[in-house]
Order: sequence, then structure tokens, then C-alpha cells
Amino acid sequence: MGVLAAASELLELSTKLHKLIPPRSGDIDRTMELREQRLRHLLRYASEKSPFHRRRLQGIDLETCHIEDLPTLSKSEMMANLDDVFTDRSLRREDIEAFISDHANLGVYFKGKYALCHTSGSQGQPALVVQDKHAIITSFAAQFARGNKVKRKFLPHIGRLVNPARMVIITQRPGFYPSSTFFNYFPRVAEPYIKLQRMSVFDPIEEIVQRLNDFQPTFITGYTSSLEYLVREQEAGRLRLREGGKLEQMNSMSEPLPAAVAERIENAFGVHVTNSYSMAECMALSCGCPVCRGSHLNSDLAILEIVDANNRPVPKGTPGSKVLLTNLYNLVQPIIRYEIDDIVTMSATPCACGNLLPLIESVGGRAKDQLWIEINGRSRDLPIYVFLAALDNETNLAEHQILQTGINTFVLRAAAQPGKALSVERLRSYVHQSLASEGIADVVNLEIELVERILPDKSGKVSRAKNLYGPAPDDGEPAPGNSSRVIA
Repeated sequence: MGVLAAASELLELSTKLHKLIPPRSGDIDRTMELREQRLRHLLRYASEKSPFHRRRLQGIDLETCHIEDLPTLSKSEMMANLDDVFTDRSLRREDIEAFISDHANLGVYFKGKYALCHTSGSQGQPALVVQDKHAIITSFAAQFARGNKVKRKFLPHIGRLVNPARMVIITQRPGFYPSSTFFNYFPRVAEPYIKLQRMSVFDPIEEIVQRLNDFQPTFITGYTSSLEYLVREQEAGRLRLREGGKLEQMNSMSEPLPAAVAERIENAFGVHVTNSYSMAECMALSCGCPVCRGSHLNSDLAILEIVDANNRPVPKGTPGSKVLLTNLYNLVQPIIRYEIDDIVTMSATPCACGNLLPLIESVGGRAKDQLWIEINGRSRDLPIYVFLAALDNETNLAEHQILQTGINTFVLRAAAQPGKALSVERLRSYVHQSLASEGIADVVNLEIELVERILPDKSGKVSRAKNLYGPAPDDGEPAPGNSSRVIA
């Protein structure tokens, strides 16, 4: 990066950090004004630049309409019309797919200016998301400015050059999935202020423990299951982060954070664990609350409608059937009233922390059974994301389901989009590559079934991961058998 480009990026990051400091009581009206201005600009820009949105918004007064007057957008509809969704008319889906198929492009801006990622596919079909550098910097600025202790540590200043913050990310190997993409494009101008280490959930636990003990991070972000794994090491005395006295905050992402699990993490490490709600389509959606288990909606950057099955708003304090997301800062790929099948509840009362931004009280999402594998006689969690990272490469996929049927034995059920075809060999190759990158390709036995559709369970939802075998044994205990411990 040249000197002028670095100076420009630092100025933009610093300016956005200042503007995104959480609003005080006198600023909340201004926050709503900004949201309104950004919504109108988004609608005008999308209608002018995107053929797809021009057709959808035709006949609507974009200056006076309410958000409820706008049509909703499904993932399948967006993907089927992706080339026409983009406001940059030079963007093509086939070029993007070719670019992300090469992991040498991780952290590289497509066409020199676009950050690429694919959704986790946790709701069935994966999707591609494109945003420019300005949107990426907005996502970082929101986290840095509104992330409780994070903001005091990450705001660039001279003291941080001498004593940089230390952050550890525990996910999968780097890829184009959302949580990795966020750090793939980590602003280089912020690097002097933050020492960042990335670890895989499939690294040998002895190696993770050693690296953490040596590094003594101030912040740890990871899947809930990976944080639980660290708890066991801390409680056993092998991990010594609480004793080091440097750790200030932990953050759970991508998986639900049950209250009992959060309490155990906090008891083990003596710090608060926050819970962020975001997705590839809007990585700056919320920031974890420093007091409670919820997260604060960045309502000046996104509109999140909590609705029932018929898209009618539900009262605060009541779980919705899904959400409708409008991203106000990504103008390259306008996402307007985008349907996401997450069960979200907004708090009916102000948050005790004093933050005036709306509080997302809880996120249910689809239920997923815990998957696990056995390595060298010890059981460990198997995050569904190791499969999703593989399936995201197959954009002809409409539905999928992962079944655990035995020790280290799994079945992938996959259904194609209408008019499309899937290949067992190609799917197997994608999954093998993902497993191999984590060093467990020789551990997992996989069968692949191509089906026409995947039926929902009694709740009306499709469970993307189901354990049909049984829970993981405690270390040293025999694995469960195929009798009464089978989960129906």
C-alpha cells in the first residue's frame, strides 16, 4: 500500500470511528435522521444503477415510502439475478466464483476494490456477497467504536503503538466465509495498534494452549464451542489466561450462546463474554453488549425488521419467525428487506448498560445438534462450518443437511436448485479439501446422498445438522452406542 493510500485509509477509518461512537441521549434523533438519509440514498442508488432493483422498485415513491411498502428479497431470488443486482455493471457472478475458488486470493481485493465472501449456507443455499473497501472500513469502525472495551483498545493513538492490543481469532482456517473475511481484509493501517493471531479449531489443543499462554491476549473471539474447549483447558490448569491478568473480553460468534455456557466461560476466565449477531450480508449489524447476553443493533447502518411468517411486525419482547434485513452502507450489492430465517427477539426495555441503540435480546436461529469426532481416543466438537465452508463452493445447492450416524461417520444430504444439477464427486472433493485443510480428512467418513428436497421437522423448520448417534462421551468414557442414546 502506498503512502497516500495508507494515509487516506487511516483518515477514513479515524473519521468513521469518531462518527460511530455510540449515541448519547441528545444524539438519538440524529441517529434516526442518518438512518433515514441512508435509506433514501440506498433506494435512489439501487433504482438508478441496478437493473434488478429498478424493476422491483418501479412505481414506488422512493422519497416518501415506508420500509413496509418495499418488496421483500429472498436469497434464492438474489442469487438467480445476481448479475443484475450489482450496481457496478462490470461485476459478473462467474468471475467472482472463479476468484474465490483460488485461496491464493484470500485478502486480495477483487478488481482492486471489492471484498468478496460467501454466506455460511447455514440456511441451505449459500450466497455471494460483494462490498467495496468503504463498506469494509465501516464494518471495522463500527466494531472498534462500539465494542465496549474494544473501542478503548483499538482507537488508533500513540500509546497503542507502544503497547498494542492483542487479539486472537479461533475459527476455521482462513477462507471466504464471513467470520474469516472480516479479518482477511483487516485494515493494514490498524496493524501497528493491534497484534492479531488466528488459530483453527482443529489445531492440536496442546498447540493452542501453548500459543495462548505465550501470547496472553487481551481479546479472544471464537465459536461458542471453541470457547467451551478453552474453558476445559483453563479449569484443568493447562491454560493460564486468568493468571496472566491480560485478558479483558471474550466474544462468541456464529453459534448460539446459552446462558449456562456463558456463565461457565465467565467463571473460568473472570471476564465478560459478549455475543455478536451479524452475517455476511451485513457484518456491521450489531455489537455485543458489555453487560447482558444481547447485542446492540447498529440502527444507523442497518434496518432489522422482526416479523412473523407473513412479514407482519411482532412486538418487542416477542420472538419473530424471521427477520428482514436492509443494509444501509453496501451500495455495490443492495440488500433491501432481505429474508433471513432467524428467530430474533428485540428487548422491550432499555439496556442496563446505558447504550441507547436497540438491544437484540436473543437470537434463536435453526436448532443444530452438536456434532463431534474422536481423535486419538478423545472426543472434540466438530463445528458444522467445516462442512459449510465446502458447500459454499457449490452455488447450485438449494438445500443441505448433515447427519451424524456414528463415531466419525456422517451423511451429507444435498438438493439442487430447480433446473440445476449436483455432482457427488464434486461435493465430495469440496468437503475433502475443507477437511484436509483442518487436518481431519483421514478422520471423517462421509456418505453423500442427492435428494429432491429436505423435509422440515415437526417445528416446520429444516435442521441443517442432526446428530442421530448420540452425544460425545466424556474423555476416557466409551463412545455411545446405537441403542437408547440415539437422538430421534
